[in-house]
Amino acid sequence: MGYKIKDHADKSAAPEPVVALSSKEQFLFFVEEHRGLVWGGILLVVVLIGGLVILNWLSQQKQEEAWEMQGKAQHMYLDRPLDDIEKGKANIQQASGMFQDILTQYPTTPSAKISSFLLGNSFMEAENYQGAIEAYSQFLQKHSQDPVLIGLVQQRLGLAQLLNGNRGAAISAFDAVLENAHALNKDQVLFELAKLGESEEKIDEAVNRYKQLIQEFPLSPFSTEANLRVKVLAPEEAKESEKSETIDGPPGTAEMADSPGGEDAKDKKEEGQ
Repeated sequence: MGYKIKDHADKSAAPEPVVALSSKEQFLFFVEEHRGLVWGGILLVVVLIGGLVILNWLSQQKQEEAWEMQGKAQHMYLDRPLDDIEKGKANIQQASGMFQDILTQYPTTPSAKISSFLLGNSFMEAENYQGAIEAYSQFLQKHSQDPVLIGLVQQRLGLAQLLNGNRGAAISAFDAVLENAHALNKDQVLFELAKLGESEEKIDEAVNRYKQLIQEFPLSPFSTEANLRVKVLAPEEAKESEKSETIDGPPGTAEMADSPGGEDAKDKKEEGQ
């Protein structure tokens, strides 16, 4: 009699075949499983983009308002009647107030930079030299990225310090301009330093400054005035300089005069002319 062997293995425990999901299917499965989190992230992105758009729009609005206010302030500052001193003073005072409002209400706008400089100028016009010093100093602290404009502000600061009676601070401000490699107003600063030395009867110092101006900036409009001042302050040096230039003359003149027959040739050339 034969026996039948029974298979006692649990067929239900057999491993199920693994189904590989594509990246797209895995993403869709994740979205389906975390639907609330995904929609929350999308909403957050939309809010951030909307916030950036609104901030940019508000920034543009502030810049336009600041430029408009600055335009009115500049018009008030420049349009001063020459025949009415009191009206001119009132205009300057009103313009100063508007420049200060721009710095207070729109401190991060491009017009605030210009208003800071013009505020110092308006204080100078009103002979408020301490106010001008503070305005120029604040400009230098906040706007150090523009070396060309910084040179101009430093010059104005030096003049304000000088008019306020602080010669040492004025000299320091002027020297800062001369040390600024990008400054375009070094010739004017040298002229200011020379005039300062002249006013204090420091003739040698003044003459040296004038000579430095003539040597370094021969094409400057201040160079012509510097030449005249050197002739007045140091006439002997000016004569010697002119004499040396005459002796040097055009190339070859000295050699022609020293050569045999050079004088005769020179005389004949002059007669022919």
